[in-house]
Amino acid sequence: MKKLKDILKKVHILKIIGKNTYKFVKGISIDSKIVQSNMIFVAIKGEKTDGHQFIINAIQKGANTIIFDKSSFSIIHNNKHITYILVPDSMEALGIISSNFYDHPTKKIKLVGITGTNGKTSTATILHQLFSKMGEKNTLISTIGVKIASREYPTTHTTPNIIDINKYLNISVQQGCKYAFMEVSSHGIHQKRIAGLLFQGAVFTNITHDHLDYHRSFNHYLSTKRTFFENLSKETFALVNSDDENSHKIIKKTLAKIYFYGIKKKSDFKIKILEENMNGNQLLIDNYQIFTHLMGRFNIYNLLASYATAILLGKNKIDILKYIKYVKPIKGRFEQFISNSGIHIIVDYAHNPDGLKSILYTIKNIKNDDEKLICVIGCGGNRDIKKRSLMGKIVYETCDVSIFTSDNPRNEDINKIFDDMKNFRSSLKGKSILTFFKRTEAIQTAIQIAKEKDIILIAGKGHETFQEIKGIRYSFNDMKIAQYLLKTYDK
Repeated sequence: MKKLKDILKKVHILKIIGKNTYKFVKGISIDSKIVQSNMIFVAIKGEKTDGHQFIINAIQKGANTIIFDKSSFSIIHNNKHITYILVPDSMEALGIISSNFYDHPTKKIKLVGITGTNGKTSTATILHQLFSKMGEKNTLISTIGVKIASREYPTTHTTPNIIDINKYLNISVQQGCKYAFMEVSSHGIHQKRIAGLLFQGAVFTNITHDHLDYHRSFNHYLSTKRTFFENLSKETFALVNSDDENSHKIIKKTLAKIYFYGIKKKSDFKIKILEENMNGNQLLIDNYQIFTHLMGRFNIYNLLASYATAILLGKNKIDILKYIKYVKPIKGRFEQFISNSGIHIIVDYAHNPDGLKSILYTIKNIKNDDEKLICVIGCGGNRDIKKRSLMGKIVYETCDVSIFTSDNPRNEDINKIFDDMKNFRSSLKGKSILTFFKRTEAIQTAIQIAKEKDIILIAGKGHETFQEIKGIRYSFNDMKIAQYLLKTYDK
């Protein structure tokens, strides 16, 4: 419980109706359904619904304070126990009041944000594992969930809402965590879901074609990512992938101290690949050789970003190199299984053109010529349409067998998604594309086609354990389905 006047510190207030700011508040919500007595309800205009429509509902549930940013909103619920607060921007205000309510956790913990099209989850997870192995209690906030020390909390967004972030970070401080590593999505930045947080540093992995259903253009997508770096203070660091062609645009106006990491171009932190195969990579970092079970060049970038971040956070280089080699592969990211008959299954989250190209390049680079590459791939419904043909072409031109199927079709016609995926021109002629409405049948067919040592890549869903169809989430796990089917079709 906190006094309202303390929660409102540093909030830009245009008008207060009902002057009682000495009342006690026991929580904050942006969802009227979960409002309880003596809570603040913050009316946010979302993509699909406007929170201002639910103010009366929130009051009926027991909210004693309403924060809103629509001066046109008509206060029809005349109640002397309600305090109405008009602000210029509800999301900005939400960030400040969340931090105030949870005792400013980012002043007490070193928070690092990782952003980019690909590599956010892997880099954040590697850092969480690395710091844990070095004996440092830390927190992970990512697509695959929230981990505070060793306890897990489920999430539904890459970047949770700002109330939950502050709540988790407050718990982290109470648990003795000194560091927190958080994925920062372009949606999260644009929707101000990181407002009010103080970052110790930021990592930029890369930026390629993705989320153009949400962002108006690639330039809008890039400028959204850039605002994250523009808001860093001069006491922080910005760690940037020098091999990405847009790296200098991202850090154009940042006040943070800039460091580069990469494989090709001149960088502050460099890595050399000595050998790569299906078991992992032999690497040279700062003249030290290490072997990692992490697969693919994309993961080598993630490993290097994690190494550099640890250095910038003041950790000892020898300690980092000692423990980083024990980092385990991340669930749903180049996750591998070999059947009794020698069929090689790889499950990966690759769901955009660059991610798909990277993993297929890795497989092609390390497989033998006599090993067939079969790819099972789908594209999400009600999402970026432009990337579908790009992904279809990449699979068609790279793989020996192309199998198109459902991903998360959501509310879209699967035939329309298939048509979009096939809508490309290629110099390669005569190759066929197999299509299956049911993802299980697609995986089953891939297994029936495959022979010993052939590789099946099941792409797009990775760690996800569901398929979303017509608003319902059905249980579905690519790796478990493949392993189950292999028991039946093992040859």
